[in-house]
Amino acid sequence: MKKRICVLFGGRSAEHEVSVESARTVTDKLHMAGYSVMPVYIPRRGAWRLVARGAFVGRGSLSGRKVGLSMEKGGFTLGARAMKVDAVFPLVHGSTGEDGALQGFLELLDIPYVGSGILASAAGMDKVLSKSIAEANGLPVLPHVVVEGGRAGPSELRASARLGLPLFVKPVRLGSSVGVVKVKALRDLPRAVAFASRFDSSVMIEKGVDRAREIVCGVLGSASGAAASVAGEVIPKGGHEFYDYEAKYLDENGMDFAVPAGLSRRTEEKLRAAAVKVFRALGCHGMARVDFFLDPAEEKRFYFGEINTIPGFTSHSLYPTLWKNTGVDIVRLVDRLVRLALDRRRARGRLKTVRG
Repeated sequence: MKKRICVLFGGRSAEHEVSVESARTVTDKLHMAGYSVMPVYIPRRGAWRLVARGAFVGRGSLSGRKVGLSMEKGGFTLGARAMKVDAVFPLVHGSTGEDGALQGFLELLDIPYVGSGILASAAGMDKVLSKSIAEANGLPVLPHVVVEGGRAGPSELRASARLGLPLFVKPVRLGSSVGVVKVKALRDLPRAVAFASRFDSSVMIEKGVDRAREIVCGVLGSASGAAASVAGEVIPKGGHEFYDYEAKYLDENGMDFAVPAGLSRRTEEKLRAAAVKVFRALGCHGMARVDFFLDPAEEKRFYFGEINTIPGFTSHSLYPTLWKNTGVDIVRLVDRLVRLALDRRRARGRLKTVRG
C-alpha cells in the first residue's frame, strides 16, 4: 500500500507565493516516487484546504475543501472522514513554518515530518543566533549590529558606521531575501532599517564584503550521516547587486547559477565541510541549504552567511539544482527526505517515555 504524504504549504509568511510554487514541484515528484500525495494549503487567512492533486500540479485552483486536524487519528479530517497520513512534507517557508512553530505543532499531533525539528528550525531561522552557533564552532562570520524596535538610535548608527561600507540590513527572522537592503551610504541606513522592520521586529546590520561571491551548498541526511552537495555560485545580473527577492523570484534573468562553482578543489572541500559542520552544530535533520560569502580578492577567505532549513523546491530553486549536479535527481531527493523522516520516527519510537 502506498504511503500517504501530506504536502503542507502556504502560510502567513511573506514567502507565501514561493511556498506554493515549491509545493507544486514536490507534489508532482512525490507522486513520481510512488507516494499517495495529499496537498494541504494554508491560506493567509482562513481554514486549511485539501487541494486536488491533479488540478494543483496543473496550476489549478487552491480553493479546495476545508480539512480539520485530528490528534486522535494522527492526521486530518474531511467532514466525518478521517485521513491518516504517514508523514508531512512541510514547505511553509519563513515565519510560522520554518521557525519551529509548525514543527512543534506536528510534534503535538505525533506525525512524522520532513526536515529539522523545533530547536534547529528556530535557531536556523534566526540569523543572529545561527551566526553565533557557527562562530562558536569555528566558522568565520561577519560582524553585525542588532536593532530592535524599528529605529536605529545614535549608538547603533555609530556602531554600524565603524563596521564600514557596504552594509546589508536584514530582518533577523525571515528568508528569501525579503526585506534585505544593501546600503552604500550611511545616510541611507535609517531608511533601510525602517524598511526591514516592516517584516520583523529585530533587524541585523551586517558588514558586507564588497562584490562578494555568493557560494551555496546543499546538505542532506541526519546528524550522523549528513553529506554536502557540490558548491554552486549565485551570480546576480540584470542590475541586481546581490541575490535579492526580485532576482530570485520575479526576474527570470536576475541571476546565473554556476554549478559547480569555479573554486579550487581545496576551497570547495572546506566549504562543503563547513556546511555539514554548521548543519550538525544546529542539530538539523533532513535538508538545508547553507550560504557563504567569499572574498573576491582572496578565495580562501569565506564567511558563513545563513542556513535555510526549508529551502525552495521550485523549478529553478538552488537546493534541488545542487543535488541534481551531485548525482541525486529531485525524485530521488524527495524520496530520500521522506525516508529520513520515517527513520527518525522509528528511532524515537525506541526511546523510553516512562522510568524503569
